Amino acid sequence: MSQTTLASLMGYGARRLVDRSIATLRASLWRRHVANVPHRVLFAPETLGEADANVAGDIYAGVFALAGETVDTAGRSPFSIEPPTDAWAEALHGFGWLHHLEANATELSSTNARALVDEWFAHASVSEIAHRPDVTAERLVNWLVQSPLLLNGADPAFRQRYMRALGRHMRRLERILPVQPRGMARLKVAAALVVAGSSIANEQRLARWALGTLGDVVATDILPDGGHVSRSPQTLVEALSYLIPVREALLRRQQAIPEVLRDAIDRMLPMLRFFVHSDGALSTFHGARPLPASALESAFAYDDVRGQPSDNARYSGFQRLAAGGTVLLLDTGVAPQPPFADKAHASALAVELSHGPHRLLVSCGALGTAREEWDAVGRATAAQSTLVVDDTSSAKLLTRWPLRRWFGPVLYAGPTGVDVRRSALTVKASHDGYLAAYGLVHERRITLGEDGLAMIGEDQLIGQDRLDGRAFAIRFHIGPDIKLRIEKGRRKALLVLPDRSLWLFAVDEGPDIAVEESIVLADQHRVRRTSQLVIAGNTLTDDTVRWHIARHALPLGDDTE
Repeated sequence: MSQTTLASLMGYGARRLVDRSIATLRASLWRRHVANVPHRVLFAPETLGEADANVAGDIYAGVFALAGETVDTAGRSPFSIEPPTDAWAEALHGFGWLHHLEANATELSSTNARALVDEWFAHASVSEIAHRPDVTAERLVNWLVQSPLLLNGADPAFRQRYMRALGRHMRRLERILPVQPRGMARLKVAAALVVAGSSIANEQRLARWALGTLGDVVATDILPDGGHVSRSPQTLVEALSYLIPVREALLRRQQAIPEVLRDAIDRMLPMLRFFVHSDGALSTFHGARPLPASALESAFAYDDVRGQPSDNARYSGFQRLAAGGTVLLLDTGVAPQPPFADKAHASALAVELSHGPHRLLVSCGALGTAREEWDAVGRATAAQSTLVVDDTSSAKLLTRWPLRRWFGPVLYAGPTGVDVRRSALTVKASHDGYLAAYGLVHERRITLGEDGLAMIGEDQLIGQDRLDGRAFAIRFHIGPDIKLRIEKGRRKALLVLPDRSLWLFAVDEGPDIAVEESIVLADQHRVRRTSQLVIAGNTLTDDTVRWHIARHALPLGDDTE
């Protein structure tokens, strides 16, 4: 690890200690007399979650499919079972699944929901994960969202237990918020307190106090182009899933919405559209899981402005080329700061390409959500559709103890700058992620045709050290629904789409094309096998590679396998 990188991490750690000290002082000054038990819930806050009657049926049967793991409780409480993964436990204790019971809004649904909440009261004290600030915030909001379901037909004893639990959650988060470090958990805690303070009687002072902190969080974590400082489309969705209910709760109480919050949401929704592919689903850059179009529509339903995305998200570090039903996204940013780099990928100048309902070029995605041991593999440069020098990532993952314990598995030591030049449907960008180690700069130029049916690309390694003969590979991971056929001359490959249309990938000169196996996160937690096209070369003889991909004029016949 370089002295510069170490100094940067240590500087961040020192700033975090100072911030925590100041926050502790503020917390000591924040004192107020509060009632032990909230009086009543005034209204159920909004949610972006969708209810699914099929999932409700599984829950009735004691089957909890969460975070890629399915557990059959066999008649036991789900909260008494050893969780298969931490992610499963987080989802269970967050109660996001509770809204599925609303799909069958009957007396039986309410009885079942109350029984599960009572089981949490009985068993949750033994779970450390259950009481993490971000999980506590999520549970508080979900219990409030589903207050009609929980309180419909409830006896006075349950109402008392429920209201007491809300009060305990609020007071705990109130104590934690001033000392909560930067990160998504801070946004969630602040937002949960605003939602709770707005939707519960006699708690508006708490809402106003938490709203001040939330405004500070939004001002620092939401970029001018509407992206999240983590650069993750997934985190952008998560942030909106908290900020939109905050806005709606304030409107319900006829409270003024702070300008910083209103403007942030108005910027974030067009930025979310920026990350939407031609199939209507989300991009998978930087740990984002492949959310379907239906999961995004609930956020867009709250978009009154209907602002269209920019082609150049320079603050977030992305470029978008779109024409004729084709969408190409290019990563032109640097690694986020340590609090937000724990899911970032070494994806400098990586591309994702879609046409209509099909993904042509992809990244392997957040493989760690399927298997924890695959996390580093999915975040490496080789798992992205970009160029790799000497089988080495353009940025590193923090692995040294105790730094990893302090900061988490953050991405660091990547490109310090990405130079971007754009003209209409052409982007030329370069990054210096390989400069320190290899003396090389990677430059990529991409042009999308006006009809969206052809793309021309060029990858070049620039620098005196290219004469040392460094090995490189340009990798293009192919969508899992696409079949590959490569010609015997290894200069062209056919991409056969599910609708039997063809796209031709070819190199103009230089190295041949090879086909290798790959895997991709096909849905939120499931991995599928796929293929990748690999152009392997050596900087001594092949410092520039030109390639193109275009829709083939003749469709395959019905007799083609």
